[in-house]
Amino acid sequence: MRILVEATHPAHVHFFRNAIKIWKSGGHEVAVTAREKEIVIKLLNLYGIEHTVLSSIGKGKLSLFSELIKRDYKLWQFCRKFKPDVLTAIGGVFAAHAGFLCRKPVVVWDDTEHAAISHKMTFPFATAVYTPDCYSINLGKKQIRYAGCHELAYLHPNRFTPDKSILKDIGIDPNEKYCLIRFVSWQAHHDVGQHGFGKNAKVKFVSEISKYAKVYITSEAELPKELDEYRLKIPVHQIHHLMAFASLCVTEGATMASESAVLGVPAVYINTLTAGTIQEFAKYGLLEHITDAKKALNRVVELLKNPEDKKTALGSCLQDKIDVTKYIVDTIEQFHVRII
Repeated sequence: MRILVEATHPAHVHFFRNAIKIWKSGGHEVAVTAREKEIVIKLLNLYGIEHTVLSSIGKGKLSLFSELIKRDYKLWQFCRKFKPDVLTAIGGVFAAHAGFLCRKPVVVWDDTEHAAISHKMTFPFATAVYTPDCYSINLGKKQIRYAGCHELAYLHPNRFTPDKSILKDIGIDPNEKYCLIRFVSWQAHHDVGQHGFGKNAKVKFVSEISKYAKVYITSEAELPKELDEYRLKIPVHQIHHLMAFASLCVTEGATMASESAVLGVPAVYINTLTAGTIQEFAKYGLLEHITDAKKALNRVVELLKNPEDKKTALGSCLQDKIDVTKYIVDTIEQFHVRII
């Protein structure tokens, strides 16, 4: 079977990397088409995943439209040569168009309800759209729900074991009380009109938190100079080992909030956007969604002063969820049966 995987965001690399390894070990041929964005290429290289770069991200709406046209064409050309039996991607805008033109099935995975523009450009051309069971929108007959989330494809206990020695090797004490903070760029089309921290609030927030725990910051956006000393400098593929031993994770990004939740690390999500996964983990008591930075600061300080054990909550959550990598593998391989 010939499988084409689109990886246009760092989270996509994590989502598919275990499945790619299993498919290849099972004799399937897998091609990965990538996008030069943030750390996508770096992650693919670190995990030893062969790939072909078809486009790079620009700035502004016009550049996104231009990339759509160019990447659609390049992916269609790539498919004509590779001749995939099935295409799969998260979001899946480009894959859906190329698969439709090549008359090949396209399996899309989505967990972002508010990406309305992307959905309109994608779902009409997709064969099936797989979403977490907590997804808050009914997409119709193409939608298939499963008991899991994207982050469980790479952080499920069957797939990931936190390792303190990795942190010690890069000069971080895993037993020290520390807080991981994530700032996003607010460049995505669904971020328009939304917000997390203000620029000045970031400095005040970090300054206050640093009184109670060591602070490590990972940021898509440019950091104020006052915060540069807190910037996290570790190999990008080791971030989840750092996260697993954190006392707390504070993030504007929903992905890191969910990652912290499935690792049993208390998380505070600061963003006016919500999602089914955010609401689901909040229901289990694994994260808190706060839209006001001042209220968030008070809650974060409280959590650092009085840590909360999430082991019981995490255990309840994992009992209700599946090994998502196995589900990805089995789902795509079902198309092999249909083709034969």
